Amino acid sequence: MKKLILAVVFCMLAATTFAQNNGLGIRAGSGVELQYERYFDSGNVLKVNGGLFDFDGNFFGTAIYDWEVCNWANWTPNAGDWFLQAGVGGALGLWKDDLNLGVAGNVAFGIHFSGAPITLAVDYRPTVFLLNDRIGDGFGNFGLSCTFRF
Repeated sequence: MKKLILAVVFCMLAATTFAQNNGLGIRAGSGVELQYERYFDSGNVLKVNGGLFDFDGNFFGTAIYDWEVCNWANWTPNAGDWFLQAGVGGALGLWKDDLNLGVAGNVAFGIHFSGAPITLAVDYRPTVFLLNDRIGDGFGNFGLSCTFRF
C-alpha cells in the first residue's frame, strides 16, 4: 500500500513537471520529503510533499495551498525576494499499515534567489490527524526546504 501511494505521488509530479512556474526539491524536518511546488501569477503556491515521517519508515504526504502574505522584494534586491506564506491543506499518513487523514497548516519564511532558480525556506507545518488516535503527532513539524524552480 505504501509503495502504491508513493508511486501515485511521483506520477502526479512527473505529469506536471513540464508546465511553467514549477519547483522541485527536498524538505527536511520531522522526516525527509520530496517537495513539488506550483507557483501562480498571484504569488500563491501549491505545495505537494511526500516522504518518510520521523525517519522510521512511515509515509507522510501533504497538499497545501499557500497564500503569499508578504513579499519584501526591496529588502535585499541583489540577493532576491523574501516572502512570508501561510496556507492550509490536507494530510495523509501511513503508520504500520494504518491509514490516517488530517488537516495541515503551513507558515513559511524564505527567499527566492535572484541569481539562481533556487528557493530556501524555513517553515512550520502543524498537522491534526483525525483517525487512529494520532491527533497530536504533527505539532512539532518544523522544516527547512530547498527547491529548484523551472
